Amino acid sequence: MLKKNTTELGKTISEAREKLGISQRELARKANMDCAEVSRIEAGKRLKPNVLYLKGIAETLGLSLVKLMELAGYNDIDINWGQDLINKRSTTDYQEQIKSYEQFYFEVLEELETRRKTDFAIKGGIADLIDKLELAKIEKKEISNDEILDRLKELIPMIRPNLEKLDKSKYPKLDMGVFPKMEIKSTAKLNTITGKFIDEEK
Repeated sequence: MLKKNTTELGKTISEAREKLGISQRELARKANMDCAEVSRIEAGKRLKPNVLYLKGIAETLGLSLVKLMELAGYNDIDINWGQDLINKRSTTDYQEQIKSYEQFYFEVLEELETRRKTDFAIKGGIADLIDKLELAKIEKKEISNDEILDRLKELIPMIRPNLEKLDKSKYPKLDMGVFPKMEIKSTAKLNTITGKFIDEEK
């Protein structure tokens, strides 16, 4: 199984390298490694290449470091929770993570816009019903309870989706290796009168 992985790793690297039209020697130079090591990796003769070598290759060829590590046989712990996680990510990994956040951002905006339009439709329906009731009161006409209930029954299904929370399963998975947790310490507190933050240490 490991041999198969290393073969796939070598194939992935060689195909990406040839697509860019660069030699093994040039790849080795840009990735800061020995040309012979590049040759061994591409030939599938190197089991679990050094992560720093894989990082250099990923950066040079525009590949995902995570994908290369998976093909090299590294496990999830090695990939996600090894030492210096931030150094195990290539530019492509950052770009892919950012793209997932951007996609989610636009999906949320679209969802909010849909809900906004629904709110206007509900507001219009309620306003129409109120107008009918007020007009009936002025003209001393009666509107049956059935008519009122029918109209409310039309509006209720429109309200329900807006009361539901956004589907958390659609949230992008936070990759702590790409964006490590940052602790923000602040002594500032909100002044509820002025609406401004005040730093208590000053």
